[in-house]
Amino acid sequence: MSRMDVKMDTRSEYLAVLNEHHARSGMSLREVAAACDLDHSYVSYILSGARRPRRDVIIALGFAYSLELGDVDEILLLAGYPPLGRGSRREFSQSLQQKQPA
Repeated sequence: MSRMDVKMDTRSEYLAVLNEHHARSGMSLREVAAACDLDHSYVSYILSGARRPRRDVIIALGFAYSLELGDVDEILLLAGYPPLGRGSRREFSQSLQQKQPA
């Protein structure tokens, strides 16, 4: 599997997880957008996969959905960003080192 395939796999995974949390929240796009201080169309683009959110936007979405730290870390890792949790940062650094070509 190529690096591009891995990126696409994790991208679809983080979108699936993010959409699952959105559905579970019962919040409308406008409610989520207001909670994150974002435009509702931008949130729609994120959840559809048309736009890749920055790390801070994923964190804001996590707060809007009232997610646990571990859930936010999972989404961040799947999206290719470093997690918030202390122990998770070490794991993220190690995973980056393992992905580096020798």
